[in-house]
Amino acid sequence: MGISDLISNNPQLRPISRLYLLILVVWFLFVAVLIGFILDSEFNKQRQQFQRSGDAFYDQLGSKVEINEAVIEGFVSLLASRSQHEWKQVRRYVRRMSKLYPHIHTFKVARHVRRNEAPEFEAEMRRSIDRNFRIASFDLNEHRQQNNMARKNHHYPVVFMGPMQAHDRVILGRDLGSVDTFHEALKRSDKMNSPVASLPFTLFEGPRSFSLQRAMGNTNKEKPRQYAILVISTKALLPAMLLKQDDLMVRLSHLAPGKAEANKDLYYKPARTAGTLETWLFPRLQYQRQIDNSGQPFVMTLERQFHFADMNFVLISAILVVAAVSFWSVLMFSRLHHRNEMGRLQYENQLYHLANNDSLTGLANRNFLLERLRQVLARAKRNRTRFALVFLDMNNFKMVNDDFGHAAGDRLLHDIAVRFKTCMREEDTVCRYQGDEFVVLIEEINHREETEQIRAKLLECLGSPFDVNGTELRASVSIGISLFPDDGEDIETLLHVADQKMYCDKKGLA
Repeated sequence: MGISDLISNNPQLRPISRLYLLILVVWFLFVAVLIGFILDSEFNKQRQQFQRSGDAFYDQLGSKVEINEAVIEGFVSLLASRSQHEWKQVRRYVRRMSKLYPHIHTFKVARHVRRNEAPEFEAEMRRSIDRNFRIASFDLNEHRQQNNMARKNHHYPVVFMGPMQAHDRVILGRDLGSVDTFHEALKRSDKMNSPVASLPFTLFEGPRSFSLQRAMGNTNKEKPRQYAILVISTKALLPAMLLKQDDLMVRLSHLAPGKAEANKDLYYKPARTAGTLETWLFPRLQYQRQIDNSGQPFVMTLERQFHFADMNFVLISAILVVAAVSFWSVLMFSRLHHRNEMGRLQYENQLYHLANNDSLTGLANRNFLLERLRQVLARAKRNRTRFALVFLDMNNFKMVNDDFGHAAGDRLLHDIAVRFKTCMREEDTVCRYQGDEFVVLIEEINHREETEQIRAKLLECLGSPFDVNGTELRASVSIGISLFPDDGEDIETLLHVADQKMYCDKKGLA
């Protein structure tokens, strides 16, 4: 006898069977909605993570673009200040910058030479730079081979290159004006009077690159105009972590009007091929953002296809199993779990408070300060900002303990901490370092002069006496202040400098 026969032969079971059917439908809908919610949550989480990653990569790229401009401006200043044919200091600058910024492949200097000036110019270069110097056409594919020069009204020969190996000397005299990519960039540099990026090209050595040129200002029209040039490897320009992700399409493009898209790609890396079902079921994320720089108008585009591997199948399977076992037991377990979780969180909060706060003063302790310092130091290095570290040591505090007892000393320390906390900004970190020593971390300092205002503010907050168990006590403090990056670029150095300055203040030497 089947189930349908059993129900038809027992009418009293029909309402129960409908209830079971209703529970089954509700359970099925609940599980379907829950799984749909989990999938949507996973999608949103991946989208947010993708956006955050894109922003981080964009910031790193933008930072290198700013470095390019800073380096070429420094190069121009150095070239403008040197005497004629004095290249030693220029080469030293080139070596230092190449070591600091590996994405800069080559430094070059080109000079504008008119056709009627070419013979005299070549003779001068043979005397001062290379006895084999002559103006020749530039060929990106065969730059080691000396090509004949097509005589034109204007030439832009290379007169300096670094870093340069012996076999690179043949590049001296190559006419950049013979290559349309370089010629257009040089003309735009003349018009904008600022660094200008060329369209991308492929170097003879292989890497995809672009050149950044800056026309050097010249008020003496009789003196030939020069151009400072950086050749930059686009692959090295991008963050290494970005290039390691095989499921990510990466494109860096030049916003050059009127040019074919293929000619504007500074760098392109395709993503690994996604399955047909993944392409049909899951969305494809895209991140596109333009670098805010008129001379280097680049657009970074990232694309990523969702994959089955991104889904949390363990969580989905666990929900199905738990729902199949018992719906009401899940609810009961959730309530019990919620209570246990709340208790655990409260306990963890208590442990965190004990581990990171001073029990006497309620201030942050040394443990919290060091962790906070690491965060602030990393942000300051990334954003190139300053912060101050203030080291404070109470003067003659031992006398308070000896004359009035340790209870009075503890009370005085507590009241001093309250005043320090009150007189500082909410975003400043006030910490009891050890014993009667305090440290204050102050972010976003613009000038060293501000530290004197901070010192005066801290001394002023101790100006009025303290009432400790009916006894009026006065407190004084010795202060030492270190400033990042002026006094040091790591935590140990900054603490040491502030401590030494505090001791000098205590001895009356500051």
